[in-house]
Amino acid sequence: MKIKSKPKETNTRSILIAAAGTGGHIMPAMAVADKLINKKFNLFWAGTPNGMENRIVDKKKIFFISLAIGGFRGKKIISLISYPFKFLLCLMKVMWLIQKYKISRVLVFGGYISLPVGFAAKLMRKKLFIHEQNTIMGTSNKLLAPFAEKIFSAFPLKINQSVNVCGNPIRGKIANINKTINQGKNKINILILGGSLGAQVINEKIPIILNKLKKYDVVHQCGKGKKSTLEKLYDKKNNVIEFIDNIEKYYKWADLVIARSGAMTVAELEQVGLPAIFIPFPFAIDNHQQKNAEYCVDKGGALICKQDEIDSQLESMLNKISLNECLKMSKAMKSLRHKNAVKEIYNKIK
Repeated sequence: MKIKSKPKETNTRSILIAAAGTGGHIMPAMAVADKLINKKFNLFWAGTPNGMENRIVDKKKIFFISLAIGGFRGKKIISLISYPFKFLLCLMKVMWLIQKYKISRVLVFGGYISLPVGFAAKLMRKKLFIHEQNTIMGTSNKLLAPFAEKIFSAFPLKINQSVNVCGNPIRGKIANINKTINQGKNKINILILGGSLGAQVINEKIPIILNKLKKYDVVHQCGKGKKSTLEKLYDKKNNVIEFIDNIEKYYKWADLVIARSGAMTVAELEQVGLPAIFIPFPFAIDNHQQKNAEYCVDKGGALICKQDEIDSQLESMLNKISLNECLKMSKAMKSLRHKNAVKEIYNKIK
């Protein structure tokens, strides 16, 4: 595979996106991808062999390249030893792709997949764009930031480079929801989101608490392979779903959400105006989920229940919440909405 450092030609209609692993990286990338597809760009996507992006990305419309690479922070020594070799193989593969298809721009959304893709863009002298979803910039984006043409972010970042704070890109079906909290009901509709991969603690503890409370109707997204266990915990009285593909339907239905505070969950709830009780993942790198949640709590749109306080605090929180309180929190969440991130990113990279 012969690669030159500076191809003679580029195709200004060809763009490579890198996003993999969790919905927090994949969903904002998909929102931008939808826009680019509608504008007739040739789109390429760098993902992993088995990540959830394989199910979400439409491979009939997007050329998908699979990179066998993982993260390196907090990994065992064997993974650290093998990482440089995997990185180099992925780097060469992306450089080959850029040259073969004359890709002109590269847009990365953080996570381990972004590092070889971003450095390939630098070595091939292509324009590199970065989007950071969290309040604290991730390791890959931080390493790539000095080489970026432009950095987009959901929140203000404390870094040396100039940052365009545009919010998190959200798909049109969610961005266009006109949310209202219906006060004329006896029960509160509560949506439980365990994250795109499911969250064991949320799945195990919350059904036990909600079974004691009669004022809630519940829909619980539990993650793949966990449905039968959750249905038993709820005694089949509530709706349990492995993965919600049409999340906009349930955002319209819900009055309150209990969820992790990953970047995209926070962004979508802000956009829709849905109040939340956030249970930040305590082992998130740089504790970014706690920071994401605090951003909403400070404005009155959400509450925080730490994972180790679920047993002692969550039932009390849920007992105190009323539909009127949900309405007040909904207005506060709506006040945090950003401008149209998809449009802003598109206008800067097109």
